[in-house]
Amino acid sequence: MTLHATLTPLIAVVTTVAVVIGTTITVLAFRAADRHTSRALRLFSYGFGAITLGLLVGGVGGLVVGLDVERTLLIQGALVAPGFVLLLRSLYSIPRSVSA
Repeated sequence: MTLHATLTPLIAVVTTVAVVIGTTITVLAFRAADRHTSRALRLFSYGFGAITLGLLVGGVGGLVVGLDVERTLLIQGALVAPGFVLLLRSLYSIPRSVSA
């Protein structure tokens, strides 16, 4: 059995687990943002969603569509990088002042 044949199912399993966990975190953060009307949580949910989408597209592109590694990594990075920017922005969100 070749290394490629051994790693492909393992990559599929690990990517699937990461996408399921990422989707769960995204949904929970989005619900929390709605419940608390929090801009920071909404940005967090968008960022985590973009990162999760990057994992999904990277996995599908590499394993299902058969894209080469360079294109898969480019597409994945194009989604993950803005996701990290949104996560960073959510950490430095300006709180709204409370009016009396």
